[in-house]
Amino acid sequence: MRLLRIRLTDFRGVHDREVHLAEQGVTVLEGENEVGKTSTVAALDLLVDFRDSSTAAEVRAAAPAGRDAGPEVEAEIVTGPYRLVYRKRWLRRKLTELSVLAPRPEQLTGREAHERVLAILDETMDLSLWRALRVEQHTPLGQADLGGQDALTRALDRAASGASGAGGTVPGADAAAEDLVDRAVAEVRRYHGGHHRPVGPLREAIDRLAAARAEVEAAEASVAEVERDVALRADLDREVSTLTVERQGQAERARELEDRWSAFESRRLEVAAAAERAEAARERARRATDRQAERARLVSRAAGTAQAADAADTTIAAQEERDAARRADRDERRAAWEAARAAATEADAASRAADDALATARDRGELADLSGRLRRAEAAEATRREVERAAAGPRVDAAALEELEELDRRLVRAEAELAAGAGTVEVVAHEGAAGLTADGEAVPPGETRTVPVAGPVTVAVPGVVEVRVRPGLDGAEARRRVERAREERDHACAALGVADLAAARAARHAGEDAAARVRELSAVVARELGGRSTAEVRTEVDRLAERLRPEPDAKPPAKRRARGQPDGPALFDDPALVEDPEAPDEEARAARAAELDGLRRAAAATRDAAAAARRVAEEAEQAWRRADDAVRDAESEVAAARTAGAVARNDADRLAAELAEARAGSPDAALDAEATDTLARARRTEADHEQRAAALAADDPDTVEALVVSARRATESLTTRSAEVERRRAEVTGRLQVAGGEGRHDRLAAARDELAAAEREHASVSRRAAAAVRLHTTLARHRDEVRQAYVAPFRREVERLARIVFGPTLALEVDQGLRIVARTLHGVTVPFEALSSGAKEQLGLCARLAVAALVDAEDGVPVMIDDALGHSDPGRLERLAAVFTAATTGTTHQVVVLTCSPARYRGVGAARTVALSPSLPPPTAVPSPAPVEETPAEETSAEPAAPTDDPLRDVG
Repeated sequence: MRLLRIRLTDFRGVHDREVHLAEQGVTVLEGENEVGKTSTVAALDLLVDFRDSSTAAEVRAAAPAGRDAGPEVEAEIVTGPYRLVYRKRWLRRKLTELSVLAPRPEQLTGREAHERVLAILDETMDLSLWRALRVEQHTPLGQADLGGQDALTRALDRAASGASGAGGTVPGADAAAEDLVDRAVAEVRRYHGGHHRPVGPLREAIDRLAAARAEVEAAEASVAEVERDVALRADLDREVSTLTVERQGQAERARELEDRWSAFESRRLEVAAAAERAEAARERARRATDRQAERARLVSRAAGTAQAADAADTTIAAQEERDAARRADRDERRAAWEAARAAATEADAASRAADDALATARDRGELADLSGRLRRAEAAEATRREVERAAAGPRVDAAALEELEELDRRLVRAEAELAAGAGTVEVVAHEGAAGLTADGEAVPPGETRTVPVAGPVTVAVPGVVEVRVRPGLDGAEARRRVERAREERDHACAALGVADLAAARAARHAGEDAAARVRELSAVVARELGGRSTAEVRTEVDRLAERLRPEPDAKPPAKRRARGQPDGPALFDDPALVEDPEAPDEEARAARAAELDGLRRAAAATRDAAAAARRVAEEAEQAWRRADDAVRDAESEVAAARTAGAVARNDADRLAAELAEARAGSPDAALDAEATDTLARARRTEADHEQRAAALAADDPDTVEALVVSARRATESLTTRSAEVERRRAEVTGRLQVAGGEGRHDRLAAARDELAAAEREHASVSRRAAAAVRLHTTLARHRDEVRQAYVAPFRREVERLARIVFGPTLALEVDQGLRIVARTLHGVTVPFEALSSGAKEQLGLCARLAVAALVDAEDGVPVMIDDALGHSDPGRLERLAAVFTAATTGTTHQVVVLTCSPARYRGVGAARTVALSPSLPPPTAVPSPAPVEETPAEETSAEPAAPTDDPLRDVG
């Protein structure tokens, strides 16, 4: 297949664009993002895969945004013997048109055009190969799925047969074998489609068998339904007779129970009245008893509150005595705590003084160490600057020296070639010959001088003879080569600032030595400064010196005495001592260590003493606080006891007054007599109620009531059941009447005959389908066994193209599925999956171009590459351009590249480049507002200015 041109109209963001492609070779479609490159590939898929009536998501996505227009695609294609123009529009004003230009003209529209295109493509091209060789924008350029591609398989079979033709292969045998495999595949496809789905005769036989079985099942079900209805009608008749008898017996039983229940109603009313009288008597007795108990409780509470008031007075006196003792103990513990706190304060002051002394000593030690490091770092820095100044002469690096040596070797070779190829003049000076010269140099008597004739040579005897010898053309050219080589070497020496090669080598060695010395001194500076700069270290030294500078009124000897140190000058009293370069470092460090050790011990001792004093103070404080808390608790207890005593005395007086008032209204004896009388009357009424209730219960009225209710419900249930059975019998009778005229048994017999015929047909077709599958499986197995023979042509073609990228040492391992398994380069084998993304991308491209080169022109399909090679470096891109050229030179296959980075494909030879620019719809005419002249305030009633002509009125 060859794609000659494609036109997009109102497709996504493309308004109207037609692109012409080279029929063979490489066509590069370049343009910026969102210009519509990828839409070209998507348009081809829609053109082939979707009818104009489709509303699939892919079709809706192709509609232009913001405009009511249907996407339209037109393509001109050459495939096999056909040349056709295919056009399709979706969604709006749907359209499908096909014009076949060759081999014979055809014009079709609509569904016929769509089906005709599918038939032509199925006849002339391998659609799976077309999709395998295409690289879409959103997928990485990896390996293509080439296994099982019919067009590629045929090409590789032919290539393998050609390679082994010397072995005696019968002409036409491969074509016959291929035809046999194709026929076997065609026979399998008569019965089985994709994923082994039954199609054609097998599908029809299966459908017929399933339909026959379904019909038999339906007929059997309808006959069984009639038989069930007949049996059900007999059951319902028997049930109607039984229910009639049961209803009559149940009605007589219900009337008997209703009569017995009516006799119990009057006796129930008498028992209820007796129960009400007994309840009233019990309520009067309960009220009298409650009043008697309330009087007893009041007497008991009055006696108890009087006793509680007396006990509270005794408790208050005892608690006041304990409170006085606790106050005295608290005062003593307060005095002890204040003394311990003063001692702890003094101990803390001594500990802080010791810590200050230790910190000062540490600062002095750090100052001494930093001062020494700073001196050594500054000395190393000064030495480094001197070395750098000394090495400021000519700088010769390794590359320049190597280039100069190469120029010197060229000069030596040129001089050697000059000496080897030039003629020579031998001048012999006999004894007594004076003044003889050869090429300007004197030849002493008795000697022989040989002079090469690379240039004009003069042999002369002054005043006697002068002989001139000139070289031929070859000698002059050799002399010029020597001069050019010498000029190049001298120019290189001058550029480096050296006299000759030996001076350059000396400058190189001097530079290396100076660089090594600079690195050593830099390491010393870095080690001494610890990663900081000289300014930072000096700032730290100044900070420590400022912190150690004594105050004007400080008295170091007194401070040392306070720290327990002996009088006399201290080693670190003056910070300037630590910066003395003549001071012995070992002695200074030993002295600092000894003083620091003494200060640490003194500080530790003072901290321990301060901690002990604080512990004593804390214990004294805790004892005082406990005593103070005890005093507060005692005060709270005394206050609570006084409050409780006052409350108890008040309650006793109140209850005594309340008891006296109650007895004045009702004496205790009167309350007792009333309670006894009401209890007696209550017992008599309860006995009467119990007697009546017992007599009624002896006759068991509850059982009679339950029997009455049960009889009523049983009667209702039988009535409902009888109505339901009558309704069901009517329904069954109606169904039997309808089924009598349907001929269900005849239908069942016909369905069973059809099922037998369908089973015979299905068995026959299944045998033929199984035979076709077995034949194809056997042929495919034999074909797989010989597939390795046509892997070799594919591997050779891929290696031919890939060696342009990776070099002549490349070798590839390819499996039977035509997938690259491993790459060997410079003797090192790496699995394909372990290669870098760039290497995978480059091998994938070479494999696709190799397939395109192997497949015949009649079976070939375009290689579509959408914005690939993003992982390849500039060097590989240049070689990949050569791969494109090598793969398409002398071939007829077509490669189409879509890219937003044109530089990647600039090196492709003989490529047609098509620059794509945005294709936008024309702007919509928008009337512009008419200009209005400013009108003075007094002229507002004047007519408005007439509108001017709209400059956009006729646009679009």
